[in-house]
Amino acid sequence: MAGFVGAVWDGRGVTGEKLREWCGVTPVACPRGAAITTRLRYSDGDEAVLDGVADHLGRLRRADLRAVCRAQPLPVGLDGVGRRQVRRDWINNRKAGLTVQSSARWANAIIAANDDQYRLARDAQYRHILGLRAAIATIEKRVAQPTTDTLTAELRRQRRKAKGPKGYPTQAERFTKQRRLQVLRAEMARVTRDFQSRRVHVVEGGKRLAKTRQNLGAAGLTENQWRHKWECARVRIQAKGSADEPFGNLTITVTPDGVVSVRLPKPLEHLANAKHGRYVLSGRAVFAYRAEEWLARITGGYSVAYTITRRPGRAGRYLTASWATPPEALGASGDADTDARARGPIVGVDLNAGHLAVRRLDAHGNPVGPPERIDIDLTGPTMRRDAHVRHAITRLIRYTRRHDVGAIAVEDLDFADARATGRETMGRGRRGKRFRRTVAGIPTAVFRNRLSAQAHREGIALYAVNPAYSSAWGDQHWRTPYQNVTRHQAAATVIGRRAQGFTARRRKGVTRTRPEDRGVRATDQAAPDNQRVTSSCHRQRTRGTKSRAPNRARMQPPGRATVTLANNGQQRPTLEVTVWQLSNLEPSRIKSP
Repeated sequence: MAGFVGAVWDGRGVTGEKLREWCGVTPVACPRGAAITTRLRYSDGDEAVLDGVADHLGRLRRADLRAVCRAQPLPVGLDGVGRRQVRRDWINNRKAGLTVQSSARWANAIIAANDDQYRLARDAQYRHILGLRAAIATIEKRVAQPTTDTLTAELRRQRRKAKGPKGYPTQAERFTKQRRLQVLRAEMARVTRDFQSRRVHVVEGGKRLAKTRQNLGAAGLTENQWRHKWECARVRIQAKGSADEPFGNLTITVTPDGVVSVRLPKPLEHLANAKHGRYVLSGRAVFAYRAEEWLARITGGYSVAYTITRRPGRAGRYLTASWATPPEALGASGDADTDARARGPIVGVDLNAGHLAVRRLDAHGNPVGPPERIDIDLTGPTMRRDAHVRHAITRLIRYTRRHDVGAIAVEDLDFADARATGRETMGRGRRGKRFRRTVAGIPTAVFRNRLSAQAHREGIALYAVNPAYSSAWGDQHWRTPYQNVTRHQAAATVIGRRAQGFTARRRKGVTRTRPEDRGVRATDQAAPDNQRVTSSCHRQRTRGTKSRAPNRARMQPPGRATVTLANNGQQRPTLEVTVWQLSNLEPSRIKSP
């Protein structure tokens, strides 16, 4: 139905507006990797050695990252083979310089981490350019139109009927938007210039935390507190693994018994307490979560990457083990060129600010059972918000398991357009700012990523559905016939039906019977195949075994007219009336002349 042009109800009448594309169901793949964390137990001597290793590797990593972010442009006139050779020589030179100051394994880990950081920065730069283009185009359309305060009533009416781009309400607002347009164009020119020259701006430790240093009072931090957070964000020891190495990683090795050893860089080999320049920590690492999977990987010849970090506000260091997982096929039907379809019953979820609207559907797309609401408190620091998101997802998984449902459908939301052009299309003033803040606060990416991980662990298939018109059509078709169903829960019904391959709208002539119109059996009524007479008043086709006979005079016509021949041969009508004798409940026929 992509590109369908039909009748759209806008609240005043039917228009020929083009509908947004609403088709699209994508099975959410399982997470590409897994990560588990535990706290390391060590002595004061171990902490001094780890601090020295982290400081030395941090200086090397930041120097290499600086060179990567300011990459020199490739020579002009080279073909594809020549360009690949130039990049290969550049990487070899980087590795040779890092190997002299550390080792070959540490050099590979530093180069891989910086290259990943560079790719992420390039992707963010490209998305920033798209957002700037959208914002500039939106403002240019509105600035080109006259303001509302300069138009007459007739011109305003004509512009509303034309449904074209509208101008700003006042000339003062139009002037401020023109100033903003100049700022956006200058930002667009700067970012485009950096993108074409393959130059990115990366701050190790985070740009937000770096800017916080200039305004500690607003952040509620002292200089020492900020310094502690800054060091925790920048100091880390990271090593990639290999399947050919013992226990999946030779740079940072963790044995099945939990013994942790680190291969020291060449300038620090004098601090080693084991053979081959290794340092063995006094404490042992114990993983409490997914320990069986980790043990199977290190003993089965698979690679495992380790990272040793610090956390602000917590003592000690933390060891994180991560590995990649192969993709798995989900329970979906459909060809490669068509949308996937969920099999069997499904749970539709509508993510909103502060709660999850949940609706359970059977295999035919019909709502089953009462609707569900799961609250999410998104106030407070990041760790608290993440904890509430995990708790809400856990309740959703338990709800799905309790009703024996094997699939969940969620909205495929990212609010990229809202963040780019929300200041022009999502309200004005304080009300618009509050609404934009609410939309930006919905944890769409965090919710989808965590839900995919937890659902995969529980064996539940997850589907991402296009959310276009889900609220409008859900409110129109799936809210009125049911009781205590909100607009968001009706939207969850549409989301679940789309994942199953059904249309969001109801089929004509198939309307659910209202609860007050259903046929309900009377009290103490026996089953149809085992009826029993409990009183002398029982007769067939009555509502219950102890109820009286219905008023048949209301159910049958009052009488039927018949024709009887008179003595003189003339026809005269006679009335045949059926009368119920209340004494024995038997009808008798009486003919009146």
